[in-house]
Amino acid sequence: MDNMTPMINAVTRVTFVLMAGLLMGYALHHETRAVTLGMTLGLLAGIVNFRYLAVKVRRVAESVANNEGKAFSLGFVTRISFAILVTMFSVKIEHFSLEATIAGVFIPQLLSIPVGIYLSVKNKM
Repeated sequence: MDNMTPMINAVTRVTFVLMAGLLMGYALHHETRAVTLGMTLGLLAGIVNFRYLAVKVRRVAESVANNEGKAFSLGFVTRISFAILVTMFSVKIEHFSLEATIAGVFIPQLLSIPVGIYLSVKNKM
């Protein structure tokens, strides 16, 4: 199994750059404040879920490699609960766009595809 740490770190960096840009947009463009703030909140929840999934995958891989008979899970309930919590926070506080928050939750997972392709091409050169 390849080491996933460079991909996880690259996705985290790209997500933080996106969040910084969105916060800059929040400060400079007053008409889109709800969208930028909602997307930032969604990205925060998405990166937490992404890194938590990475930790769970690493534990499952170690458990299988060591031939331990422990039951394992990928933390789906925890991750979906955190996404629902963030969505409820966005609904309750009127300063966040619900659509942008929901979209932001999925962006770090989707970023892993182009980042993974880029890193695999870069490693083969």
